[in-house]
Amino acid sequence: MENTRYKILLIEDDKLDQKAFMRMVKDEELSYDCTVAGSVSQAQGILGSERFDIIIADYSLGDGTALDILDSVKNTPIILVTGAGDEETAIKAWKAGAYDYLIKDPERNYLRAVQITVENAVKHKKTIEQVQLLSGAVMSTDDSVYITDMENKIIFVNKAFCETYGYKEEDIVGKDGNILWIGRPQSENTRSVFRTQTAGSAWEVGFYHKRKDESIFPVSLSRAIIRDENGNQTAVVGVARDISERIFVEDKLRTENLKLMKQSQLKSELAVTASKELRTLLVALKNIIHDAMTGALGKISPKLRENLELANENIDRFTGIINDLFEISKSDTDKIEVESEVSDSFQIT
Repeated sequence: MENTRYKILLIEDDKLDQKAFMRMVKDEELSYDCTVAGSVSQAQGILGSERFDIIIADYSLGDGTALDILDSVKNTPIILVTGAGDEETAIKAWKAGAYDYLIKDPERNYLRAVQITVENAVKHKKTIEQVQLLSGAVMSTDDSVYITDMENKIIFVNKAFCETYGYKEEDIVGKDGNILWIGRPQSENTRSVFRTQTAGSAWEVGFYHKRKDESIFPVSLSRAIIRDENGNQTAVVGVARDISERIFVEDKLRTENLKLMKQSQLKSELAVTASKELRTLLVALKNIIHDAMTGALGKISPKLRENLELANENIDRFTGIINDLFEISKSDTDKIEVESEVSDSFQIT
């Protein structure tokens, strides 16, 4: 049992029962910080300024009943104490909002059950708070959340799901989960899977879902199995995010990127063609210079020979530059073709 102190409000108009309760707390060394009220009005005055973990209230009080307390302490568990023979009244109070009830006996044996009842009430309250917190988070998230049972019947949808898929809650709950998928029932090969690039070089798998009006849209989908305390599979929760806008932006960027790659490819192809033509021209010039320097075109002056030698050296240097330009342009052209093929292979279909 957790070593936690609980603030307890005991509402009891019988002085002997008050003392018996406080003696039980002391003898059992319970971690209770107890406040005692002897009437409905006194209890209401205390509750106006203090908050308690548990309220233990006798049903019949001098100026009213425990039912007069229930409306003012909606978030605090109340354990009702009633006399033997008043079980019907206790059940009525229980249905009105009391957490549990104990039957008061002359020997006050009911006090033995107080400790476990208090523990259970606190645990129950914490569980309710966690469920409410989780429910609030699920209902307020922008992602579409839906839960199916193990027969794939939809048993829960949140507000975002209804807004995204166009269904009212009562229209979709109870339907087969396959209603969300396009084409045939879902399987590994019939879900219309696509891949889209995320930040960096990572790739994300997406799916196509179908709205109530039959329109198709892309979603990023994650699913998880819900298990009970024994590890048995009880349900499947799906979280879907409409990524239509992101896909639109990615498609636009992809189109612009392909356009730029095509432009770069044209420039590289032009550079390759120009390099080939220039190399042909330079070879022709070197042949002319060679003929002139060997006398095939007639006698030349020393000054002309000097100029021809300089021109020949420049042609060699320029040929090296042209060769480098050719190799770089050819490499860029091959790279652009590969990137274009890779980009085309990941188009959404």
